[in-house]
Amino acid sequence: MKHIIITFLLVSCFSFSQEFQGKAYYMSKVSVDKSFLDNPRAAQWKGYMEKMLKQNTEKNYILEFNSTESMYKEQSKLDIDDGRSGYNWMAQYIGDNIGKLYKNVNDKVTVNETEFMGRFFLLTDSISDQKWKMTGETKKIGKYNCYKATYEKEVQEKAFSFGSFGNNNQSTAAPKTKTVEVTAWFTPDIPIATGPSWYGGLPGLILEISDDKTTLLCTKIVMNPTEKSKIKRPKKGKVIATPDFLVMQDEKRIEAREMWNKSRRGGSSSRLR
Repeated sequence: MKHIIITFLLVSCFSFSQEFQGKAYYMSKVSVDKSFLDNPRAAQWKGYMEKMLKQNTEKNYILEFNSTESMYKEQSKLDIDDGRSGYNWMAQYIGDNIGKLYKNVNDKVTVNETEFMGRFFLLTDSISDQKWKMTGETKKIGKYNCYKATYEKEVQEKAFSFGSFGNNNQSTAAPKTKTVEVTAWFTPDIPIATGPSWYGGLPGLILEISDDKTTLLCTKIVMNPTEKSKIKRPKKGKVIATPDFLVMQDEKRIEAREMWNKSRRGGSSSRLR
């Protein structure tokens, strides 16, 4: 049965017009442990931390696509500015590093133009081979017929937790890994092998993703909009290998933790005086 479904989807892809454009709008949600906010010692930071959590765990994105290329980016919104810092340190813990993510399924390449501490970088990678398995399950998302596909991957468990932020006794042990099942719902009604974020490789646009603590859901699709968009490969920024970029993030995490510790110690000292 699964082989019949795959064959049908592939035939649908080839029969679809190559000259088309579209825009898909997504909302994202990242689940985090917020129990640390109930700690009385965090009372003075609670409002600020709640705003920062909302800013970094609830986002809206737009995916512009044609038959071979796509551009995925966050929709603009006002940043939090309460005078504490212009740097969104929390994004380095629960963010996805995406600035403008370009994908070309023919060239099998992704280019992520992202900003880090006021500088732009270009992270270029090959499109990874996500070994999807068709389950045979179907459902409708809006007016679109969708099929379910899954695959498993190994990920590192993040050593950081908000409850221990500011704790100098954090463990330095090597990070543990765990197996995560990624679940996608895609529609052959729009037969392009892409989707939100880095997801893709299915014979249809991915409309919904569940990946560990992250959920992405398409809320609106506009096919062949009147105002055409030119999807261009990003060129702004310094080309850097993804591992080197992640090293910079780790260094910033250390700085952020030190700043947090210093601010807490300063607050304690002022209360003593």
